[in-house]
Amino acid sequence: MSKLELIRGYYDYNEYANNRVLDAASNLSEDELSRKQGASFESVEGNLAHIAAAQIAWHTRWTKGGNSRSTVQIGDVHGFDSVRGLFDRSHADLREFVASLTEQRLDGLLPYTDSRGDHYERLLWQLMLHVANHGSYHRAETAMALTAFGRSPGDLDYVFFEIAREAGHVR
Repeated sequence: MSKLELIRGYYDYNEYANNRVLDAASNLSEDELSRKQGASFESVEGNLAHIAAAQIAWHTRWTKGGNSRSTVQIGDVHGFDSVRGLFDRSHADLREFVASLTEQRLDGLLPYTDSRGDHYERLLWQLMLHVANHGSYHRAETAMALTAFGRSPGDLDYVFFEIAREAGHVR
């Protein structure tokens, strides 16, 4: 398997896992969605908004060389529909970006500037793995909070995604 195939598969998984968590969160009341539970961004709503905001910020870095708005600013939304809208936007942008990639581009150095104005340069494939892994971390926190509400998103492990995809249960 090439690096490109691996990145494409992992971004398919990232969207699949995000959607599983979003589906579970869609049945929460507004109070449950925003209730502080000790997660990194305090609530299911906060964690989900952060995941989507990070995807948007990194996509902007990859395509425009930097992002002027922080993930806190991008993710400052309230209500399930607003959070879902961030994910819809980020998933569409990421699908398009991933489809445009080549092995050579993945192996290239990508200079970028963060919202504080700090400049960095990393290999694109490393940055892409970072973003997907970052989402896994915060999805796990969110899944724990959802489970406490009796709304578990189910098994989010990568291997179960591949089994579901092989069985034709993933688009």
